[in-house]
Amino acid sequence: MDFEPQYTPEQEAFRKEVAAWMEANVPEDLETPADAADLPREQWEKRREIGRNLGSRGWLWPTMPTQYGGGGLDVDHAVIIEEEMDKVGLSMPPYYDSGGKMGGPTIFVWGNEEQKQRLLPPIFTGQVASWQLLTEPDSGSDLASVKTTAIRDGDDYVVNGQKIFVGSAFLPDQHWTVAVTDPEGERHHNLGWFMIPANLPGITVQRMDLLIA
Repeated sequence: MDFEPQYTPEQEAFRKEVAAWMEANVPEDLETPADAADLPREQWEKRREIGRNLGSRGWLWPTMPTQYGGGGLDVDHAVIIEEEMDKVGLSMPPYYDSGGKMGGPTIFVWGNEEQKQRLLPPIFTGQVASWQLLTEPDSGSDLASVKTTAIRDGDDYVVNGQKIFVGSAFLPDQHWTVAVTDPEGERHHNLGWFMIPANLPGITVQRMDLLIA
């Protein structure tokens, strides 16, 4: 029995279009180290540029609606893009964007229309890269135990806390994080998700030098 996916002539024509685009837009000197931390800055910037170019065609997030910066394509076309990216040693997106990968779909499902219009296009067109800030010094997979707070102050939230192990060697454009919005509230029901611009005052990023045996 043949388990290989079968593609229609139209889909194979789309594959040729994607392959031609890759040949024209992916630099020949693109490096693919095993550890993203070993990626030189110029290589990171090249990946960001590839992401923006993909986003301008709707191919960075191909199945998302076009009004939010996606491509409005079906899953088969998205798989073809993934397969052609893999051939040149790249993933989707071609740079670290863990916060965007979690934040974008979550906003799409749970966000109101104003939030979608404001937050999704920069993610889906590759204009921003996001860190995922979940783990804390005393909190891992049990996110209900986070200590970082986000307390409402008029139209703003004041965020205080510490996050660790965000997973990228390069600074992001924004942070996708979870925080306690009501310290006296019921556990599991007193949390909120926030997309925080990385250039806001009061944010300090400190490198962690880890010893791996």
